[in-house]
Amino acid sequence: MHDPKLVHSKVWLALAILLSPVGAAGAEPQVVLLWPNGAPGSESKTAEEAVRVAPEGDHVVSGVHHPSITVYLPAKDKATGAAVVIVPGGGHRELRMDHEGYRVGQWLSDHGVAGFVLKYRLAREAGSTYTIEGGASR
Repeated sequence: MHDPKLVHSKVWLALAILLSPVGAAGAEPQVVLLWPNGAPGSESKTAEEAVRVAPEGDHVVSGVHHPSITVYLPAKDKATGAAVVIVPGGGHRELRMDHEGYRVGQWLSDHGVAGFVLKYRLAREAGSTYTIEGGASR
């Protein structure tokens, strides 16, 4: 079992590095895997994420086995020093990544706030082996 304090420490370290002056402010969003060697319980899962386009054009993701954070940093001259973690919804069955994630991250970045869009594992999608209590959102 993974130590939750260690996991949280890794997330905060990644955020600190990305928010440092060395970061690529104003650049294309960067995707950071939360567990580069595989998330707990996902190490043997190799299936690709499923992505469908909803009628309104939104990308809807399921089958997440490699949780990540997509980083939207503001330009240095606009940066306020504030940051927001964005958690797209979908009832733990899917993630509405554009409307509830990437667009929010971009808007925040355009207004001087760093946006961090979380892509997390889903406990209620068909065939999921994850549970909410067991760490699906880790």
